Amino acid sequence: MSPPDAPGPSGRPRASAEERRRDLRRRRRNALIILLGGLLVIVGFVAWAGLGGGSGDEVAEPVAEQKALLVTARSPKPALPAPGSAALAVNATGGTGVQMRVVATPKGTVAVEGPWRPAGASLPMPAGIKEVLEAGSIPGHVEVRDDAGRTARSGTLLLPPTRGTGTAEVIRSLPTTRPNVALVFDDGLEESSALRIVDILRRTKSGGTFCFNGINVKSWSPAAARKIQAAVADGVITMCSHGWSHRTSTTSSEAEATSDLSANASMDRLLGVDSVPFYRPPYGALSPGIEAAAGKLGYRWIVMWDVDPSDYEKPDGSTLTSRVVSASGKGSIVVLHAVGNTADALPGIITGLRKKGLKAVTLTKMFGDHAAAKKAATSTTTVPVTTGGDAPPVPGEGT
Repeated sequence: MSPPDAPGPSGRPRASAEERRRDLRRRRRNALIILLGGLLVIVGFVAWAGLGGGSGDEVAEPVAEQKALLVTARSPKPALPAPGSAALAVNATGGTGVQMRVVATPKGTVAVEGPWRPAGASLPMPAGIKEVLEAGSIPGHVEVRDDAGRTARSGTLLLPPTRGTGTAEVIRSLPTTRPNVALVFDDGLEESSALRIVDILRRTKSGGTFCFNGINVKSWSPAAARKIQAAVADGVITMCSHGWSHRTSTTSSEAEATSDLSANASMDRLLGVDSVPFYRPPYGALSPGIEAAAGKLGYRWIVMWDVDPSDYEKPDGSTLTSRVVSASGKGSIVVLHAVGNTADALPGIITGLRKKGLKAVTLTKMFGDHAAAKKAATSTTTVPVTTGGDAPPVPGEGT
């Protein structure tokens, strides 16, 4: 036997056993690579032929991904004088031939749909929805559709109310066959009491109206403002202006009343809701100047009352409840205040009204019956009320 490094027949040194094994492994690896490469070529050819490459047909271009159809909408910020023709700011993207419409969704009744129109940067309120908005802000949304048949909708927003015709009508009650009573809470002196009233109304599936002074609301927390805005959107609360403070009277000029009401637009902006079309003058004190100012600023209704339980005298709960329930009937408007003793009595008041077949509702719900509202103007002339309905202003409130 020759040693591992002995020359072979060619004169070259013989390869060792280890070298021979390495060479064999290398040959096998190269063969496997060639085999796998061939298989990949065959698979690729079959796939190409299946796509039509072998038939002379063109390979289809990949289809671009279609963008989602999206829409956002925003109500105008509250302003005085109220705009003559309010519109929503709209942004629709992602489709071709996009159309849009506004849909009003007042609580407790059927939705009111506007007509479809080509998409644009703004969407005016159509006639049918304007009529609904004569009774104040209500929730709604914007819908869009495109040529591909896709649809989308915005989030819920408060639709802007319709301003009056320039003449504000004085309302003391609403002649109606519907079993509705409007509980209207004035001033806004106590943030915590107002929020408690919201909770009670929501829990009892009732409604109420806040007529607040901006001088009182200006110190409210952002969380309170959000809660009020949500209550308005849900139909639990309607907002109403009570003027900036208790500084108007039966001798107020139009300029004085305009200044006071205009200053209270800050309340609307802070809470993010419109007080138009409802205004309640402090003490129910009217003058020709107050009526003229309210109408020109866009207020449609000067809301007085036919039930005054004098809650500002802080009667006990049972006495206050009895005064409200016994004096209320269909279409009554009750003057109250957002204070602790009234909040305490409110569950009993609501229960007592229900036992009489009556329901506490917002002014928006009450005035949603347009025919009744148009007949409700018991006076468009000044009928002063110099006492009742309000507590004396707290220090600084009338400034």
